[in-house]
Amino acid sequence: MLRRWIIAAGVVVSFVGTATLRAQNVPLRQDLSESGPAFGVVVGEGRTTVNEITFAGLRRISPEALKSQMLSRAGDALNSAKIEHDVRGLARTGWFETVRAEIQAGNPADPPEDSRQYLRLTFYVPELPFLTKAEYDGSRLLSRAQVEKLLAEKKLTPKLGEPENLVKLDQARKAVESALAELGHPNGRVRMTQEESTRATVQVRFEIDDGPRVQVGRVSFEGNPTVPEKLLKRQKRRVSPGSFLASARGKGAFTRGAFEDDRERLLAYYQNHGYPEARAGAAKVEEYEDVSRRRFPWPHEIKNTRLAVTIPIEAGTFYRVESVTTSAALEQAAGIDRTRRTGPGKIAAAQAYSAQSVENLRRVWEARVRAHTRHENAGTVRGVEAMRTVDSAARTVRIRLDLSSEAAYTVRRLEFRGIHRFPDGYFRKRIGVKEGTPLDEQALEAGLRRLARTGYFKLIRKEDVHIEPDDIARSVDITIRVEELGQQRLSMVGGRGQFGSTLGIAYSLFNLLDREELLTSKMEGGPEALELALGFAKEGFLGSRGSLALSVFNTFLRPRLSGSVKGPFFRQRSEGLTADYNYALTAQDALTASYGLSYSDTNYSSTAAAGLNGLIAGDVHAKSSSRSVGFGWTRNTGDRQVVLADSVSGGWLGGSENLVRSRAEYGRIARDPIFKSQNAWAFRTTFRGVGSYAGDMPPSARWYGGDEFVRGLRDGELGPQAVVSSASSGATRYSTAPVGANLIGAGNAEYRVRLGGGTEAAGFFDVGSGLLQRNWLGGWKPATIDSTNGIVHGSAGIELRWTLPEVGVPVRAYYAWNVLRLNRSVWMPDGSLLHLRNRLGAFAWGLGSLF
Repeated sequence: MLRRWIIAAGVVVSFVGTATLRAQNVPLRQDLSESGPAFGVVVGEGRTTVNEITFAGLRRISPEALKSQMLSRAGDALNSAKIEHDVRGLARTGWFETVRAEIQAGNPADPPEDSRQYLRLTFYVPELPFLTKAEYDGSRLLSRAQVEKLLAEKKLTPKLGEPENLVKLDQARKAVESALAELGHPNGRVRMTQEESTRATVQVRFEIDDGPRVQVGRVSFEGNPTVPEKLLKRQKRRVSPGSFLASARGKGAFTRGAFEDDRERLLAYYQNHGYPEARAGAAKVEEYEDVSRRRFPWPHEIKNTRLAVTIPIEAGTFYRVESVTTSAALEQAAGIDRTRRTGPGKIAAAQAYSAQSVENLRRVWEARVRAHTRHENAGTVRGVEAMRTVDSAARTVRIRLDLSSEAAYTVRRLEFRGIHRFPDGYFRKRIGVKEGTPLDEQALEAGLRRLARTGYFKLIRKEDVHIEPDDIARSVDITIRVEELGQQRLSMVGGRGQFGSTLGIAYSLFNLLDREELLTSKMEGGPEALELALGFAKEGFLGSRGSLALSVFNTFLRPRLSGSVKGPFFRQRSEGLTADYNYALTAQDALTASYGLSYSDTNYSSTAAAGLNGLIAGDVHAKSSSRSVGFGWTRNTGDRQVVLADSVSGGWLGGSENLVRSRAEYGRIARDPIFKSQNAWAFRTTFRGVGSYAGDMPPSARWYGGDEFVRGLRDGELGPQAVVSSASSGATRYSTAPVGANLIGAGNAEYRVRLGGGTEAAGFFDVGSGLLQRNWLGGWKPATIDSTNGIVHGSAGIELRWTLPEVGVPVRAYYAWNVLRLNRSVWMPDGSLLHLRNRLGAFAWGLGSLF
């Protein structure tokens, strides 16, 4: 009786007599490890011997190469588990279209000596052709280079010289179609053709048909949205045909991926505004004909095909917060005194339910518990849970915060994938979590943002972070996939300097010496200043928690300031080096120690030398050197910042300058609890002083403050004026010019409103004063007008800001009303009366944030 076994997809099928069953092939890319159970009982297994192993379908690969990877051997007893293992292993190679095994009784020329049946094990492995060429033709929108870049970003580039992978090729085809849809061509299609040769090679051709351009014309909502349509449209970021320059910004095209992003934003808006049960369905997309009239060059009609997108929404019931309570165990773990009721954060009763507000409150309490637990060494860290009880009849939600009943998960393993140039330690120092410690989700998120800000990696998304929990061991394995952009980076830099706005370019190179160091070169300047610098920075210097930064610089200054006398009042060239050591005491506090060495060559204006600088006639050129040390303390909690810094130069340090500099600054940002939580109040107070304790203080060391302290002022106007003289046609003329200040105090208050798209509006009020203390100057004393010294300046106005996408520097434009300003008349030495006053209103712009 003939016995025949067909092995396919990990299943043994037994044929007895003339019974016929169909064998199932193993798909090339099927994950065989997920197939059904292993073999059952096979008739004759263990008592029969496989006498011969053969392969059918091979063209390039030798049978011996396959046999070396298999467990089955000729002459061994029939073993279904080994055959199943071999089928799976061959399928995983990706070399064959299908893999199946078949055992047949053979009729050999020389029958075996024993009485057992002669069996032949045959593996049917039709070999895939090797891909030798991939072409992309037919598109006017996407060039070959653009298509290749797109596929490379999605890791779908066809691999030449390897077996053809139809699944990957089809994914590449769909990726190109998706790119066409994002460009406003939803009907674009890609046809893939294959040309196989007799030499077992294949060439693939992607024929791209762009299709007509069809933009989204209107977006509407159906069902029971409850919320005004205007507000809902503001939540849409990806498909927003009514937004500014929607077509140019890619917001007029419809894709499923873009819609899903907008759908998540819509649901988040509902859930954060009292509708926790809101639902949004799949979008309905229909084409319609849009007719518009044009008058140029003659009156005519234009017909265009547009897309109408309809989104079904059911808002559900509106809920308010009835109460927010915390357990005694939670308050004890957070170190809160129940009698004082001073817990961190709060949600007011009767306000609209917000899922985000509840999550933010939970995180605040969890951070407090973790901080208190670490401080007290109080055993196992536990998380915080927010339990919501919904009262459908009363339409209210009760929220209770309590400690988690189980211990927090511990990070068992932390792995980074995709690393090529950067060492593993670079990521572990910045990610915020460590192996063997409790999982801190907030620290992990902050670490991911910290890595993204370096600019060396692509944005790490949710799908790039895989957390695998073990509920029994209460541990997690974290795998983070990163994609390096390279160790080199070219970026734009800019901001607000002492004399106007500056813009420049910076080149940085990381880990060149394999010591996780950062080398930078920068050229930055504006109309009145230019700086060239080379820098070296090293975090974890000498294995400590501190970082070391070294910089060599060369600066050029030629300030013009304000006033009737035209500058520049001095030209200065400085060169030197600085060394800064920053040590992190805690996550919020840092100490800084610095050393500076510089040489300056200054040419003062002969016209203003005596009046502004207190120099004798003809003494318009000065050289100076400075050697200084400084210490500072910074505390940054995210919404508050305190800076104290002092430095001293000269004395036993050497150099011609003997100066003491001090700075104290406090800033705070507070979210608006009344109108809108996305808006914020911002405050800053700053004091700065500089003086000479021996010898003369160079005029270039003073501050010529302007709109960096009080908006609406020109450079030098936040300080006193001095009398200057000039000779014209044999007559001496007198006027005034800013003389600078060595003691400045200023305060700023803003109300910031987020407008979206990286833009922000702010209403502001600034107040400040600049004072020139003559006894701090040494022998160089200018002819200061006492009535202008120490005047309080104040301004109020409106400012718009937009953060440049690639540069990351805010561009500011504002209009300020100088409500407190200089407006006085003074007598000149020749007996004339000169009226001094600042502008009543001023429009200005600048780079970099004020604070």
